[in-house]
Amino acid sequence: MERADSFSLFGIPVSRVTNAEALARILGWAREGRARREAGLSAGPPKVVATVNVDFVVNAVPWRPWRRGGELLDCLRGADMVTADGMPIVALSRILFDPLPERVAGSDLTPALCRACAAEGLRFFVLGGTPEVLADAFARLGVSGSPAIAGTDSSRVDPDAPQDALLARISAARPDVLFVALGNPKQELWIRRNLARIDAAVALGVGGSFNFVSGRVRRAPRWVQRCGLEWVHRIVQEPGRLWRRYAVGFVKFSWLSACLACGRVFVRGRVKT
Repeated sequence: MERADSFSLFGIPVSRVTNAEALARILGWAREGRARREAGLSAGPPKVVATVNVDFVVNAVPWRPWRRGGELLDCLRGADMVTADGMPIVALSRILFDPLPERVAGSDLTPALCRACAAEGLRFFVLGGTPEVLADAFARLGVSGSPAIAGTDSSRVDPDAPQDALLARISAARPDVLFVALGNPKQELWIRRNLARIDAAVALGVGGSFNFVSGRVRRAPRWVQRCGLEWVHRIVQEPGRLWRRYAVGFVKFSWLSACLACGRVFVRGRVKT
């Protein structure tokens, strides 16, 4: 879905927004959903927000990007807002003279949105994460016991299985915002497949953001994040689990970036002639 206010990353419309603008847009959607519910209507189907990093792109885009992608790529292309949760994506946009203003990470957006919901009387539901992680995260955010928490569900979720009971629990909680913390690609597939039945104004895939908020997983220092080297910090923390994923991701993203750059040059050359 091409949009004038976005950077097209293999057809994924990465929104040209700052952190403050992304937060304001999500809160606006949440308020609109609340107004619909107060008028006796459903708050959903929700606006979909995806926070895309290199791992998302590697999982979604085939090695030959001109080939048809799978369901995950369709999920990202159809999202209402996609943010650049990774400095390599921001850097690529600038190299291609189509700059994104800044990185908008899910691990920054999630706590800001939780606090804003508490301040504005909006309610959120968290699907995913463990009870211990969520309890620590809510305590650090200062929202433990707040009416802003519509509910949580830490049960194992299979996107291919019937979701009737889970969707009924979410609807009964009447959230304005639904955080889906199942990890990529499960969370994006779950949202897409159940979109018409989610009674919330906004649904966001936030991966392990609550792990960071809880303090159980340490984020890199700000200067490391700004330099685009947070992935190095993550590998140092969990080398056995992450080194292969990041190595393959680096090679594939570099190849895809080269394909994208060559494609842009080719198109511009044809336009000029």
